[in-house]
Amino acid sequence: MRIFNRTLSIELINGCGLFLELADSRAVWVRNVETDETYAMPFEGVLLHLPFILISYGRVYDEVDA
Repeated sequence: MRIFNRTLSIELINGCGLFLELADSRAVWVRNVETDETYAMPFEGVLLHLPFILISYGRVYDEVDA
């Protein structure tokens, strides 16, 4: 779901922790629906780990070499 140009996602995980993570370059898997390719990209945002649920809110970005 897109809110304020950021992505909100909720997914099931095999974990039982309870913590908050502020990420600035966490690697996440991304799927391009047009080409059906899957690859890793950096994620910047907030992750809330609950028992068996991961809620993330932020943006995925492409690194640019200078």
